[in-house]
Amino acid sequence: MYRENWLERLEKRYRWIGFTLLLDLIDGLSLTLSYLFSKTITMQYPDREKWIPYPRFRGHHFLRKFENGDTKCVACELCARICPCQCIKVVPYEDEKGNRRPLIYDVNTARCLFCGLCEDACPVEAIALGQHYEFSAYDSKKLLVGKDVLMKMPGKTEEGGKVVRARLVAGEKVFAEPQGKEGYHWWNRIRRR
Repeated sequence: MYRENWLERLEKRYRWIGFTLLLDLIDGLSLTLSYLFSKTITMQYPDREKWIPYPRFRGHHFLRKFENGDTKCVACELCARICPCQCIKVVPYEDEKGNRRPLIYDVNTARCLFCGLCEDACPVEAIALGQHYEFSAYDSKKLLVGKDVLMKMPGKTEEGGKVVRARLVAGEKVFAEPQGKEGYHWWNRIRRR
């Protein structure tokens, strides 16, 4: 037979006091008021601060290339076949050296799930999901990205997760131009009880 301990019996007997005095409501309101008068952690995006993503972040696609500027892609079409939303289109051709290269390499970022399966399936690690997250358009046809744009997209960052007072510059090399002091990690600003 199950025996209740004395604390549970005491709680059941005097539970009406908590209901009458609204102790749970007062406890919740005190927590809300403590957050009201604490320092805010709101990021001033995009006017003053920008977030630099972690290296594992999956943003806009980019094509890796060799030192001479040629794409690493061998147009094997594995990325297009494994894509669950069918947003990648690859048309192969052979160049004058007999190497197989993509004639057309289109990614429809409006349909993409950013799951990373194309990145995992590529045998030569030619396609990857980078750090660029600020892309939008009013027309969905502008979200169809070709090979030339994919070659110019920024790659992954070495370290990330910081909020910096900067403007993210996406060129040949990805970097952030600081306009003031060094950035902070957003997680350290969260107030805990």
